[in-house]
Amino acid sequence: MKPNKYRKALAIFSLFMMIGFSGCGYGFRGSVNNLPPDIKEIAIPVFVNETNEPGAEIVFANALIYEFARSRILKVVPESEAQAVLNGKIKAVTVDSVIYATTSQSLERRVTLIIEVTFKRADNQKILWQNLGLARYETFKASDDPSQTDRNKVEAITKIAKDLSERIHNGILENF
Repeated sequence: MKPNKYRKALAIFSLFMMIGFSGCGYGFRGSVNNLPPDIKEIAIPVFVNETNEPGAEIVFANALIYEFARSRILKVVPESEAQAVLNGKIKAVTVDSVIYATTSQSLERRVTLIIEVTFKRADNQKILWQNLGLARYETFKASDDPSQTDRNKVEAITKIAKDLSERIHNGILENF
């Protein structure tokens, strides 16, 4: 192929790729909004906590509010003003030892969280997006000081909440 024909073929290929990407909903993560156009405001109530892990529901609510506020695609408002509501349940929090110093002392532990999330229209309760089995784990250091171990566990739960909040945000807006 001559250089001129090669450039022409490359230009045509590039044009088709640009048209294809613009028509298929491709976009940068966190910037796509495939929700109905009338949904501009979201309410994020505190999750229901069905576990014995105190405060995990507030950690999740804060992480989700931060994620949606950061993206500025949907405005976070009180439930009475929202067109859609994001409800969630913390179904399970488990802690297991993963690295042992001795048979009775662990050096590292793993906290695993399982949550359910449902995003519904406020007017007719139609489900727009849901995931009833989101799970994630994070390891943390165990210490001889129980209060330090608890702080490390809370840090791990906070990281899980941040990561899952990003997945929830992107799942809702991109509808994958």
